Amino acid sequence: MKRYLIDKSKKVLVVKKDSIVDRHIKFDGKVIAGMYSNFWGNIEAKEVYLGKGCYVGGAIICKKAVVGPYSKFSQILADGDVVILDRCTGNYIRARGDVKIRRGSAIKIVESEGYIIIDGASKLEKVSARKVIASRED
Repeated sequence: MKRYLIDKSKKVLVVKKDSIVDRHIKFDGKVIAGMYSNFWGNIEAKEVYLGKGCYVGGAIICKKAVVGPYSKFSQILADGDVVILDRCTGNYIRARGDVKIRRGSAIKIVESEGYIIIDGASKLEKVSARKVIASRED
């Protein structure tokens, strides 16, 4: 049973939910992962979209990344923007664009050449950016 779908005309790789990928992925296009997918290696693509509860043991190397809620990752190296949704856990983010972090996330190091926007209470150990904008929830 295939756990992934490839659309070469649209340059999209879809990993089905609850999949376990035990090797590195390098794809020239978008990688879209379903909920609760596990990646033990690196993901290298133009755009990476992770669903809820995903795990990435290696690095996410991309232009743009959107990490779904309750996901865990080792590191994200992005040439563009990064969006981290609610209650994610990670070690390191480096982005040339902006980084938006939603409430309840815990990330050790966040580095950005643009803005870091923290939307709600999150735990960040080290932050480095051109400008940091933090807002709290009411």
